[in-house]
Amino acid sequence: MTPEVQWNRDLLGSGRIEQLAGSMAQHNKAAEAAVDDSMISRVKRSLPTLDQFGNSLKYGAFSAVSPQGPEVISLIRTVPMRAGKDRNEILGKLLNFSRQGVPEAQNFSGFVYEYGLFGAPRNLQLAREHYRAAASRRYQPAVFNLANMAYVGKGQAQDVDMARELVHQAFAIGAESSGRVCGLASFIEYRRGDQASALRLGQFCYSGLAHIPNAAYNNQLPLTQRIKMLRDSIGTGALDGYRWLEQITQRAGPDREFLYCKYRLVNQLRANPVRADAKALARTCYESSTANPGGRNADVAVQGIASFAVTEVRALEQSRQTNRFHYSWSVPYLPFAQRDVDLYEPVMKEAK
Repeated sequence: MTPEVQWNRDLLGSGRIEQLAGSMAQHNKAAEAAVDDSMISRVKRSLPTLDQFGNSLKYGAFSAVSPQGPEVISLIRTVPMRAGKDRNEILGKLLNFSRQGVPEAQNFSGFVYEYGLFGAPRNLQLAREHYRAAASRRYQPAVFNLANMAYVGKGQAQDVDMARELVHQAFAIGAESSGRVCGLASFIEYRRGDQASALRLGQFCYSGLAHIPNAAYNNQLPLTQRIKMLRDSIGTGALDGYRWLEQITQRAGPDREFLYCKYRLVNQLRANPVRADAKALARTCYESSTANPGGRNADVAVQGIASFAVTEVRALEQSRQTNRFHYSWSVPYLPFAQRDVDLYEPVMKEAK
């Protein structure tokens, strides 16, 4: 007989279970007597609604700092899916929350004013005022929005130092799964030339903006992974990836696929796609980077390099034009991931 079986038998024969059951019954009766209608009401208010619970499952955890935050964000997510009277009622609730100083709703008001949504006038000054009010409560999306406006220079002169300070504040509040905060923070440091900070802030960050320093500076990553990261980064609208594709493939040395010549040509063609002679440029690179430039396979290699580059330039330009994540957007809440962006894209188009 194992010790576990013996222990269970001894427990069953000891009368201890009956004692515990009696004690629990008395405790439950006392708890029932202490519960009144007001307590039941408070408990109900503290529980998430079915809509909020469903949104949590569908969209994931979100950033909130006030007791009303979950309800506010649930309403914000519902707005694009409603129209007419239903939409106006939801917007009215959100406006009331904003007037009450609820930071999640104040940030949403800033978002509405920044883009001129739902019939509101576009007013960048009012947008910043609402963002500042929400940011004073350490509401991460609002701090990010202020950093984003300062870095892009939206309604103000670009202020990189202010953007850097604000995005560091947002980063310190905590991780968020869309990667917007860590992406912007890493990218700003990269553009400032601070390699160590860019890598630190971009570590474990899946933003296309953070891909640039991660792929450019992290020599431990496989070349194929670095190429993919830089290709993805071009979809953000930042064009740094083109020169880094050329540089990292050059540093990798000669290879059978002539990756350096291919991406050197890609960088040359994207800068001057009309006048450049792709085949001539491909031959120049091939002859200067191979040990046997006059071999019998030279023409095949040159044609392959040129064909790849022409196709790749078009593919990368298309990925930039069809980017659906919209890295430069401010956010009504965080995480504002692709599914969230898709909710708001029709509303943004209506405003434009």
